Amino acid sequence: MKSVRFSLINKKFDDQYTFDLQGYLSVQDFCSSFKLLNQSVFKNPPPGNKLVWVIAVWVFWMIGITLNYLLWIFTKSSHGLVILPFFMILTTLLFIWRHRVLRQRFELSILSICNRINATENIRGINYRFSKNGSDLSDLSKQVTMVSNSNLKTVYSILIEFDDRYNALSSQQFNRYPSVDFVTVPLYAHVSEKASTAWTSTKQYDEKFITHQ
Repeated sequence: MKSVRFSLINKKFDDQYTFDLQGYLSVQDFCSSFKLLNQSVFKNPPPGNKLVWVIAVWVFWMIGITLNYLLWIFTKSSHGLVILPFFMILTTLLFIWRHRVLRQRFELSILSICNRINATENIRGINYRFSKNGSDLSDLSKQVTMVSNSNLKTVYSILIEFDDRYNALSSQQFNRYPSVDFVTVPLYAHVSEKASTAWTSTKQYDEKFITHQ
C-alpha cells in the first residue's frame, strides 16, 4: 500500500503533481480531483487557527470591561457588574458555536468530495482520505480522541492511497498467458560446419548415366 499526503496550506490543498504519482494517477485526473477539493475549500473555508479565535474573544472581553468601567464612571451604577459576566459568557459561547459551525461545514464538504471521487477511483485501486492531525476523519471511532487531543493549530491533509493489489491484478490480466506457453523461434538458424557436412554426406548418392542405344 503506497500513500502520498497533500497538506492544506493557506486555505488551499497542495495541488502540485509529484513523481510519486507516476504510474498510479495521471496528471489530468489529479488536477481535476484537486480542483473540486479546492473549490470546496474556497466555498466553505476552515475556521483557521484557534489562537486567533481566543484573541478575538479576549478583545471582546476587554471592550466589555472598558464600556462597563466608563458606564460606572459616568452613572455611578453597579448594574454593569452584573451584566458583565453574562456578556463574557455569551460572547465565549457564540465564538465556540461559530467556530464549530465553520469547522463542521468545511469537514463535511471535503468528506463529500472525497466520497464522490472514491466512487470512481476505488475501481482503479485509488482511495482519497481526508485526515485531521494525522487521523482519518471518516473513522468515527477516532474523532473522540481527536477532539480531546486537538491542538491550537489544526492540520488538514488529503491522503491518496494506492492499492498495489490492483496493479498486480491488472498486469496479470494483461499478461493472461504465461511465458512458458510461448516458444521463441529464431529468424535465422545457425548450423555448425560439422553438422552441415554430416548432413550433406548422408544425402550423397551415386548418379548413373543412362545411355540410349
